[in-house]
Amino acid sequence: MILRSDPAKIAENFHCLGPAPVPSFLLDGERPVMFEAGIYLYGQHYYDQLVHILGERRPEYLLLTHVHFDHCGAAGYLKRMMPGLAIGTSIEGSEIVKKQSAIDLITRLNRFGKDDVPAFEPFTVDRVLEDGDEIRVSPGLTVRVIRTPGHTRDMTTYYIPELKAMIPSESVGVPGRDDYIMSEFLIDYDVYMNSLRRLAEYEVDILLISHGVYYTGPDARAYIPRSIDATGRFREWVERLLREYDGDHEAVLRAIKRDEYDVLEGEKQPEPAYLLNLKAKIGAVQRRMTAKMVGCGLNGA
Repeated sequence: MILRSDPAKIAENFHCLGPAPVPSFLLDGERPVMFEAGIYLYGQHYYDQLVHILGERRPEYLLLTHVHFDHCGAAGYLKRMMPGLAIGTSIEGSEIVKKQSAIDLITRLNRFGKDDVPAFEPFTVDRVLEDGDEIRVSPGLTVRVIRTPGHTRDMTTYYIPELKAMIPSESVGVPGRDDYIMSEFLIDYDVYMNSLRRLAEYEVDILLISHGVYYTGPDARAYIPRSIDATGRFREWVERLLREYDGDHEAVLRAIKRDEYDVLEGEKQPEPAYLLNLKAKIGAVQRRMTAKMVGCGLNGA
């Protein structure tokens, strides 16, 4: 089953907060846990829905998959509204949010081109998460930390064994038009593929991808193998275009954008963010091609 409706109850104690394209998730229990912090604009929305579900109780943790603008945008706001909330993410993520350049970029992207709107509240990380860490929510209910770099260096996936539920964010790409999956290896193609293959080993009945599409049952189990195939095909597409356009990254970018992004209708990733990510992916493929040529002694030496 594929759920494309507005955020709602995913399981008896598992909820989706906020708009489907930029959600936050809430796992209820003795020590409730939030995942993801969407964008700043919807901070109040996440908080109001959380209060509706929990009443006087509050989450103990907010766990971030990574610190891109549309995954950590409301973290500072939520921390201000709930001072006891502990924000957790990777060591790399904890360092990124200390950098003024990162704060400036997150703020700019959260404005969505509007200079007169509140856009971001900087925050610090309270708990650095390591691969294999487990967070106890209730007796018999835990969250497991899985480091899955490739989309970003700080990328982290969360797995709830008792529900066979996974929150991988862009570690597994993003569903596009029809059955198309947009690959998201911004840092390194091979590292991204290794993370995908690692996640494919887990039993998954619920797969929560952070941009509007949630899978359950057979669709959840089939998605990651499909993403592995799609990622390989995307790399081949970029390689072919790089050869066709003699390494002209801008020409490659325009060709891919036309066939991958411009055909999408309705709500979609803001164009500046899409272009920023696409440039990174083209660069990652180019570096891989160059490394292979050097390794084969084809660098002209």
